[in-house]
Amino acid sequence: MNPLIKLFKKYKSVGVVGNPNSAKSSLILSHLIDLKKKINIPVYVLGAEKELYPYLEENGINILYSTDDILDLKIKGSVIYIDEFADIFDVQMQSKQTKRIKRFFNRIAHLNNYVVISSAEVNFWNKFMCSLVRAHLVKTIEYVNLIRGTHLQRKIKNISEDCSEYRLDLPMNTYYVITDENIVEKMTFDYDSNLDVKKDKINPFLEIDLSLENKLDGEVE
Repeated sequence: MNPLIKLFKKYKSVGVVGNPNSAKSSLILSHLIDLKKKINIPVYVLGAEKELYPYLEENGINILYSTDDILDLKIKGSVIYIDEFADIFDVQMQSKQTKRIKRFFNRIAHLNNYVVISSAEVNFWNKFMCSLVRAHLVKTIEYVNLIRGTHLQRKIKNISEDCSEYRLDLPMNTYYVITDENIVEKMTFDYDSNLDVKKDKINPFLEIDLSLENKLDGEVE
């Protein structure tokens, strides 16, 4: 089953957790496309890469072009994905925006919407955000980026993967579903190259033969 369908049966909001370049967007967008095929509900996306707009629209996903569409929320009965949520709200607990964020999530519920949020910002998933968003899809993540004392940090660190002492290290197509209840479930998703805007961005330095480079350096000297 699509994990979003399962989680939205109980939760109004879901978080996507992971390092930059860990395929968070590919994961959530592929599930949103699948969800749209299975349920007749409007789906909106804010913050997706512009190269993805045609493919998303072909699959029935509505594009939001302005943060005003979120701040002046008038969408009802829909699923909304907000990438880089921290670009809209300051989520730090000492911030004056905490009340504003609470009002946002209350309005999401009042308008019968369901929201998915993600951010690559370090320490984004603090106690405040984990109190508002209690269900997560988790990709590769550095432990240092998690806040001690949250259910999210505790459950991620207790996952029995064969990984380093510094991070939960997962294959691109693998993730965990974690909630504030006793749910930790390992899952995979089908990679869709149409949702990977970085697939053609090749690092030219990886092609350099170091032995040849050393030889050329020697000739110069």
